[in-house]
Amino acid sequence: MPDDDELIDNRPPSKSQRKRDMHAQFDLGKVLVELPISQLKKLSLDESLYDAIDTCRNIRQHGARKRQHKLISKLLSEADTVIIQDAIDGFKAPQREAVAELHAIEDWRDRLITEDHIALTEFISNFPAADRQQLRQILRNAKQTKSPDRNKRAKRELFQLIRDLVEAN
Repeated sequence: MPDDDELIDNRPPSKSQRKRDMHAQFDLGKVLVELPISQLKKLSLDESLYDAIDTCRNIRQHGARKRQHKLISKLLSEADTVIIQDAIDGFKAPQREAVAELHAIEDWRDRLITEDHIALTEFISNFPAADRQQLRQILRNAKQTKSPDRNKRAKRELFQLIRDLVEAN
């Protein structure tokens, strides 16, 4: 008598799982339509799938576009979607890294303005090439100015200084 693991493995996917897969293919098709042509050509897509994506880019009517998305989803069911999804994730990775770096710089700027000496000491220990005098002067300007325009300018200067130090590091 087969054990429970073999019984589970031999069953076809449930209806709910098939629906989740179908929706994932539909969403992947939408992402493929939105990709720039240069990135789309880097993917190893079937010619019929590439033609369907190209046709969908030119359709403006909602109903017709939705039907074309369904056709793309059907064609994707025959393709290896894991490879396609990995390639798309690879396209988006540098953009995510750049956004994460900008967020880290903004966090440093906010910490330097709100926290006094603790954040400054930590920043200087992480970035020893920082000009302490210039950094303290910009921080003083960012904290002391009453005018919103000057405050924005001082925060922008501080952001640029931190960005330059992060890039140099």
